[in-house]
Amino acid sequence: MKEKAHLNDIITFGGAIIAFMIGAGFASGQEVLQFFTNFGFWKSMGSMLIAMFVFSWFSAVIMEDGRKLQLEDPNAIFAHYCGKTIGKFFEWFVPALLFLVVSIMIAGAGATVVEHFGLNANIGRIGMAIATLLTVLLGLKKLVRIIGYIGPVIVVFTIGMGLVSIFKNPQGVVVSSDFLKTLDVPSASSNWIFSGLLYGSFAVVGLMPFIAGIGKQAKNKKDTLLGGIFGGVAFMLGAMILNAGLLANITDVYDKQIPSLVVAGSIIPVVATIFALLLLAGIYTTAVPMLWTACNRITTDEKSNKYKVTAVIIIVISFFGGQLQFGRMVGIVYPMTGYMGFILFAGMIYTQYFKRIKIPETIESVD
Repeated sequence: MKEKAHLNDIITFGGAIIAFMIGAGFASGQEVLQFFTNFGFWKSMGSMLIAMFVFSWFSAVIMEDGRKLQLEDPNAIFAHYCGKTIGKFFEWFVPALLFLVVSIMIAGAGATVVEHFGLNANIGRIGMAIATLLTVLLGLKKLVRIIGYIGPVIVVFTIGMGLVSIFKNPQGVVVSSDFLKTLDVPSASSNWIFSGLLYGSFAVVGLMPFIAGIGKQAKNKKDTLLGGIFGGVAFMLGAMILNAGLLANITDVYDKQIPSLVVAGSIIPVVATIFALLLLAGIYTTAVPMLWTACNRITTDEKSNKYKVTAVIIIVISFFGGQLQFGRMVGIVYPMTGYMGFILFAGMIYTQYFKRIKIPETIESVD
């Protein structure tokens, strides 16, 4: 019997992936600036096409494997791709890493309320910490439905904002390469091809258990593959438009903590305010699954007191970690994550194309 695609599920699954990625790093412009914009227009676009392919492939494969394996513990997906020893390492490494990413999200919330609203940074940090904690305590299924609809909204707004910025100053995109030669723009890598691979790889480390958990809810293979592709392509298209918008305003944004707010403000002030609110929503949509993944390494019983206490402890520690400078944290933690992701990338390729599928003993599956 031919499989039927379920459009609502495809959009929801892809939207959850988008929402996971559109955090403080992306929506603020820091992520795009450091991984892509610093190479100029043509090289940055080429780098982003590489990242689009890698990211879409990652998402589709992990979600489908999550559907087939029906893992009791989504973290066991690491053992599926890399074996028991390396898999066990990632099962403990990722929660520690995600603590840093949650801290980055909280730092981004603080930077946003300071740079646009002129408020004390701790107002943004505390508010984001509380919102993230409460959502995680609802459980993954409700979590996916909540954040799955926020991601696409942010992408659409980001694309629209970027397009208007480009139309207002198309010459800025053309001459941006000349300006970049004289500006000290932060960079995640010195090579545009490698940067695209690094960015696609960076996504998979924290994303893997979360997508495997989403895939478990899918009805068939068509939904997982189309959901993964939709998430990867839509996210990177938004990144491309944002990249061009940053290039059009490169002399104004290259040294800012939240460069996207500068782009939004160049249109009309009210757009900057709307975008600042959406940026906070984007930070939230990344902090939530990151915290969920970290908690699930300790316990998978989302209704237990142990799970709730773990979530509270992690968010409190992350709040204090979020006192560090936002831009610098992005420039250190994200590229480091990408290098670790290359190991998982290699394991996925080996498992998918060179190895007979053999589920490790640590993984429980259903036929």
